[in-house]
Amino acid sequence: MDLNDIKSNVRQYLRLKDEVSVLTTRQTELKKRLLSSLDEVEPDDRGHRVLNVTDDLVGEVRLTKQRRVSKTLDMDVAEEILKNKKIYDQCIKMVPVLDEGAIMSAFYEGHLTENDIDTMFAAKESYAFLVDNN
Repeated sequence: MDLNDIKSNVRQYLRLKDEVSVLTTRQTELKKRLLSSLDEVEPDDRGHRVLNVTDDLVGEVRLTKQRRVSKTLDMDVAEEILKNKKIYDQCIKMVPVLDEGAIMSAFYEGHLTENDIDTMFAAKESYAFLVDNN
């Protein structure tokens, strides 16, 4: 292990980290401006806002503010409608779920061994890379 190589790599890493931060901030600013410009474009039949830009340096670029729609079930509204239509019970699915508290109670009561618990609750190991220069 060459400490001088490590020092050099740390300096480069920290310098690049700072540059990435500055560039990310600038990219976010520009994205906000471009999205704001796209808000002035009339949406197409699918709700997308598209602007083609030709630039001498980068060529033809298409900017798109793409409309995306997702639907989520509003449980309260759905339950009310289903109950009013008297079909609530046929639209319910009961799903068994293991109760971790009950498992631990079974362990404390002696029904499960420590090995059983270790096997059921497998440990996952991960690593994080941190560089602190404060």
